[in-house]
Amino acid sequence: MAMRGAHATSLKVRETEPAGKCPVASTAPGFRHFLGTPLASQRFRAFGIDPLQSPEHVANIRGLMHRLSRRMDAEIAWPPHNDASLLRWENPGIPSGYTYLLQFIAHDLVQSAIPLSIAGQLGAGTSNARRTPLRLEGLYGSGPVGSPHLYALDAPNDDRRTKLRLGRMRWKETPHASGCPFRDIARAKAENVTGIDRGIAGQRAALTEALVADPRNDDHAIISQLTAMFALLHNGLVDLIRQREPASGASARFGAAYRRFLCAQDALTSIYHTVIRRDAMRRVLHPAIYAAYSGSNPRLMDQPSAASEWQIPFEFSHGAFRFGHAMVRPEYRINDLSEHDLSNTLEKNSINEPVNMPLDETWIVQWSRFFEINGSRPNFSRRIGTYLSDGLGSDHIFPSFDGTERVGLLYRDLLGATIAGMWSVDALIAEIAARRPEFIALSPLLGDRAWRVGQLREWLSSASAAYGGLTSADIETLSNDPPLPFFILFEAMQPETNGFHLGPLGSIIVAEVIFGALAIARSGEASGSLAELSGKHYPTDVFEGVPGIECMARLAEFTAEIAGLQQAVPAFL
Repeated sequence: MAMRGAHATSLKVRETEPAGKCPVASTAPGFRHFLGTPLASQRFRAFGIDPLQSPEHVANIRGLMHRLSRRMDAEIAWPPHNDASLLRWENPGIPSGYTYLLQFIAHDLVQSAIPLSIAGQLGAGTSNARRTPLRLEGLYGSGPVGSPHLYALDAPNDDRRTKLRLGRMRWKETPHASGCPFRDIARAKAENVTGIDRGIAGQRAALTEALVADPRNDDHAIISQLTAMFALLHNGLVDLIRQREPASGASARFGAAYRRFLCAQDALTSIYHTVIRRDAMRRVLHPAIYAAYSGSNPRLMDQPSAASEWQIPFEFSHGAFRFGHAMVRPEYRINDLSEHDLSNTLEKNSINEPVNMPLDETWIVQWSRFFEINGSRPNFSRRIGTYLSDGLGSDHIFPSFDGTERVGLLYRDLLGATIAGMWSVDALIAEIAARRPEFIALSPLLGDRAWRVGQLREWLSSASAAYGGLTSADIETLSNDPPLPFFILFEAMQPETNGFHLGPLGSIIVAEVIFGALAIARSGEASGSLAELSGKHYPTDVFEGVPGIECMARLAEFTAEIAGLQQAVPAFL
């Protein structure tokens, strides 16, 4: 789409600071800023004040983000689909399994001790512990030697560990069914030093400990089931390699196990990267942006020095990638047996419900309900927009933590973005326009500042009395300087996209970070075809006959095949 009346002032870049002034440092360990650290004049402001330069202003920002989050409580009047069987808010282009694949990816890129919104300021607690992107650290941890609790012993008389540990599910509705298959993540009981026992005496122990490398991968039932599926695929690859690897003597058993583990890890990481590149990103990015970045050698704007340690941009972690929260449905058909609302789903983990662990058959995911497999009709994600499902406003899961007493995930997203010293939307658009003007020309919302401000002002004003009570001053500051995660959602629901995928700005930030991380990974151990990866470890191709896997549906199907789950009960596919 042609740029709509672009003004020179809206595309001005690299404003200079007054003499003697330098940008305030606005990073934390493991984080950086997209396209470089913005100058003070290029950072987000509220009521004309930079929160990094005036920390005492943060209280006013909390109030403003509280009111904006209330305005975003208004549901979106989406246009109808051609298919009358779809609810207006459903997105048939993105089955809901991708919502949780994106969450899994986010955990693989960012791990902080304290959320920035709760910490209230940048500091050591908000550092990012991930130093290598998209390496499945949340699944593998530090490997069998560094994280032995994640791995199962290979045999009764063999202390080698090459398979990821899994746990048996339990039967709830059919207690006399034979066997409890390994379909859950591993969970364990741990004696509490305080003497508190959350179990039911004489009936059921409380499995309070999820044996996963990243505890967030037990945040709820769906993410833990996705983690279990990746573990099942790894274990199946280990079995395949064992069948085809050369025989080794007793003195070489440890080396053989180490080689087998590394080969399976490389293979699964390579499959994971292919799925991200060719499936997940294709679905969520604006088509023109996906076309620009999905090739073998994309032209990246955001390339820090090769000598610097990998870091995640705030504008991605606390800005654009928060869009996944808008995709969350209010309820999920988990399998043929059960449908659960979002609040119940979010509480299903070892921290909240240890006495109800392991997961029972009503929570074991049937993957054709989450990806399109053999013509299945899965749960579809929400269209991407400014409204989040009610379950993400739960006071039990996302309680209030400051004087606003605002509960829910949305307020946390907004607040964290406003105190991170991120680029303002105007300055970020201008910086991108200087580097890739063709991207800005894709959208009138980006190309014409007056149009952008007017559209934001109209939306903010339209329901402010009923939702949030935004003042005229609030509306003016937010329409002229919107918080980045809010703007990414607002952009995605414009008529050009209608919530079916991200708009251009959100797509640019996501594409730059994801494809940049994949480019780093491509130069590492997980690069190449499965045959090439096998050749790094063995003289023959141990993956001969393994099909190409480029989408999540095919990944689930191959997992069922390699793990012997095609006729599983409960159903895997």
